[in-house]
Amino acid sequence: MSLAALKTACRRTPTPILASTQLWRSLATQPVRNVANREQQLESLIPTSNDLQAVKRNRPTAQAVTSHNLTISKLLAAGLHLGHSTSLWNPATLPFIFGTRAGISIINLEHTLVYLRRACNVVREVAQRGGTVLFVGTRPEISELTIDAARVSEGYHVSGKWTPGTLTNAHQVLGRHATPDPQDPGKPPKTYKPDIMILFNPLENDIAIAEAQLNNIPTIAITDSDCDPRRVTYPIPANDDSIRGVELVAKVLATSAREGVIKRKQLLDRKEKSSKASRDYRNQFDGRSSN
Repeated sequence: MSLAALKTACRRTPTPILASTQLWRSLATQPVRNVANREQQLESLIPTSNDLQAVKRNRPTAQAVTSHNLTISKLLAAGLHLGHSTSLWNPATLPFIFGTRAGISIINLEHTLVYLRRACNVVREVAQRGGTVLFVGTRPEISELTIDAARVSEGYHVSGKWTPGTLTNAHQVLGRHATPDPQDPGKPPKTYKPDIMILFNPLENDIAIAEAQLNNIPTIAITDSDCDPRRVTYPIPANDDSIRGVELVAKVLATSAREGVIKRKQLLDRKEKSSKASRDYRNQFDGRSSN
């Protein structure tokens, strides 16, 4: 082919540079469109505020743990089966020990469940009869749990150090904090004692247990493998070092006490309504007889 024919053929065909430029432009604009589409798709996946509110409304509420729905699996998950080292084992806890593993005593949770339910029945009955429930937890890590348990059950708590003489010398220890009698200010203020005590760390509160025994106050306590359960009226064999375990026991006992308080209020309201109805009937009968 001559040079003139080659020039004529190049004029008739499109320029290669121009064709490649158009191709690169199409390729460059294609990812931008894909990114825009992806952003739109991602924005469509983000839930709106109405969707979040609908999910919150339809979300099932967690069922409160009570003595009725308490299971061994929940006790196991809270670590209540782990005791202390066998070197610290108290022989009095032998009926509650399942065995040993890696030098640690394993507590039988079947006994834990039975004794915990028995303690719940006692607390519920005391609260139903109008008794005072005192929660004692003097460790810093369980002080908030003790306060919450007392708040739920409408009881009282000791979350700090137990003052010796709180029960045996109440006039001196508690009298300065009690409200004086407005009719007779010179009279020593009246102090009250709890009807039952619940201790979450009994080993650190030997004085409190001794004072409760002297005043014939029943006690409920979490007794680990190194604690003598015979010193407590209603022992609960479990691990007292597990914060989750102590929280579970505290919630169950506080819920039982709350149930007793609610039942007492219902009985008092029913009694008041019946007495009011009888008074109205008596007044109506007296009015008819006088006429």
